[in-house]
Amino acid sequence: MPKFNNLRDLEKHLKKASDALLTEVIVTTQGRIGSEAISPVQTGRLRSSWFASEGSPSDAVPPEGANSPNTDATGLKVDSDKKYFLTSNLPYTQRVALEGHVVNKPITWFVSLMNEGVPKIAAEAAEVVKKRFDLGR
Repeated sequence: MPKFNNLRDLEKHLKKASDALLTEVIVTTQGRIGSEAISPVQTGRLRSSWFASEGSPSDAVPPEGANSPNTDATGLKVDSDKKYFLTSNLPYTQRVALEGHVVNKPITWFVSLMNEGVPKIAAEAAEVVKKRFDLGR
């Protein structure tokens, strides 16, 4: 780990690492939830519907015919002191994600992503950030 003679420099270094960690988790989670490997796909609109936002949930809805994953999270300037959301506002999202109304994926696809996938994404992101910011052995 780098040595710091000034606590402010250490604080800045750790803040940059925290911001990088949160960025990696948000971007990767949006990518996974929009991937055909994770998300059920009939028309593709659901996987296009996950919008990233800062401060409050997005009210955006993908246009009819949208069928590719949303990547707006890559444009966020993430600050780990703020709150971020991944939101889908399609009228059927809850039925597909939480109520099991899906035919081409296990009915637990969303719960599994939240309970197992996101923690794994966070752990992998932590390892990347740890190396990038030289935060331990």
